[in-house]
Parts: sequence; C-alpha cells; structure tokens
Amino acid sequence: MVISMKEVISVDGVWKVFGRTVALRNVSLKVPSGSVFLIMGPNGSGKSTLLKLITGLMKPTRGRIKVFGEDPWKSRQEIFARMGAMFEDHSPPDWATGRAYLEYKASLKGVKDPEKEALRVAKLFKITEFWDRSISTYSSGMRRKLALADAFIGDPELIILDEPTVALDKEARAILRETIMNGTKQGKTFVIASHTIVEFEGLVTHLAILSLGQVVVSGKVEDVMKKVGIRQVTIKTNEPETVASFLIRNGYSIRVHGNHIAIEGLEDPDEVMAKLKNLGVKVEISETRPSLWEIYAKALA
Repeated sequence: MVISMKEVISVDGVWKVFGRTVALRNVSLKVPSGSVFLIMGPNGSGKSTLLKLITGLMKPTRGRIKVFGEDPWKSRQEIFARMGAMFEDHSPPDWATGRAYLEYKASLKGVKDPEKEALRVAKLFKITEFWDRSISTYSSGMRRKLALADAFIGDPELIILDEPTVALDKEARAILRETIMNGTKQGKTFVIASHTIVEFEGLVTHLAILSLGQVVVSGKVEDVMKKVGIRQVTIKTNEPETVASFLIRNGYSIRVHGNHIAIEGLEDPDEVMAKLKNLGVKVEISETRPSLWEIYAKALA
C-alpha cells in the first residue's frame, strides 16, 4: 500500500565533488508523492549523480537529502524496501541467468515468494522468453528489460529510472509508458532522468532541468512554463493557409500541422481570437501545453 505524504524526496543545497570536478552545485528540489518527476539536462549535467545520491549509492559532499523522511546514505536498506531503481550502468553478473538474478533480488527485497515475484516482473517486461539463458548472452536491449524488471520488484512506492528507454525496442517503450501510467493511478512516484522524452509526454507532472551541475528551473510543468516564459496557443481551422499568413503578417511565431496552427510565445488566447475575428474564417482556439522538448530548449536558450 502506498503511504501518502507531501514530499517523497527532498534535496536541499546538495553539492557533490569528485576531486577537482564539481558534479553538482547547490542543488535543491522536492518530489511530491504521486508525481512523475522528469530530470532533464545535457550529458554531464549531473542527472545520474543526483539519482545515485537520492538512492544512497553516493554520499553528498555537502547538503541534505531525505527520502521518505530518512537519509538515504544512512538508511539505504530501509528505503530500498519501499523503492526500486535502475541505472544506465546497471551490470548484473554475466554468469547468472535472468531468472536466478530476479529471484535473488526479490529475496533481498524480502518478498514472501521470490519465485512468484520474479515471474511477475519478468512477464511484465516480456523477458520470460530468454530469462533462463546466461546474462552473458543478452543483447543490450535484453539487459535493459532485465534492469527494468528488477526496478519493479516488490511493487515499490517510489521508482527511480535512469535513462530507462536506452536500447529498448518500440514495444518495450510502450510497456514502460503503460506501466508508469498504471503506477500513477495507484499513487506511486516516479523519478526519471532521460534524454529520450517522447514516451513521457502527457505523463510528466514535474520537471527539473539541470545544466553544469546546477538546477536551471524546477517545479510543476505549468510553473516551469511560466518561469521560462513559454506558452502555446493552438488554432484549429479548415483554412490553415489563410490563418497562417495572417498570423505571420502580424508578427506571430507559428508551426503548422495540417489543420492545426501552434503559436509560440506568451500569447493570450482571447487576444489572438480578437485579432482573428474580422478575418472571416471559422477557428477554434485553445491553450495547449508545449512539448517537453520545447520547454527544455526554452529553459536552456
């Protein structure tokens, strides 16, 4: 059963230094219960380091992290009883089979029936066809599916996913999306660091954008949009060429997709409608959310 709480994760003024390299600089963010929290940033921005600090695999140089109200570095075992995680550098032993590995991980999690639980997550990510083979024979995609299955052992409340879609085929990506969608309906919390974000469109509730080890912006997606100054008005019309020409002449930045025209910027839908009123063309105007990539690009512009 998922325990409701205001914040599942709290990161406050965290630094991580490796020798002369500063991986994270004064990072602060909060992950609410039941959210899908996406961490975005270019290579080397500190995404994976942050996740490893949150899971207690690393100790912060400075600052404080709380997961379920506990310090993950000091209470890792207690926290992992309620949390699942996968990392881009996940490396199970090559000599084991996928079945043996998942059963072992389920037993470590304290699951009552490790064999049954291993089978459940194996079926979820469709790895039963090859899980009796040695992991040494697995392709990169097979290894990623095994890592995902591992992360969902024990039906955890909090799931941490580091670049989860790397090497996954289309079917596996769809399964992951559906699994996250179903998990949010149960009140589970997901923290995801990913370069490939199209699978998470419509699921993400909160964002943190990192650059050079610092948080550029974070919060609810709608709040991040306001902070970075991005808003999107969408127009539906049977005469897109006429409307597009009018908008361009009036200085709007637009994108045309069939009968839909998206206006980029901070435009007010009512103001746009007022300008189009005398054009003599039937239109429907609504305010829509820009893509995650558009929000990301605007934040780092």
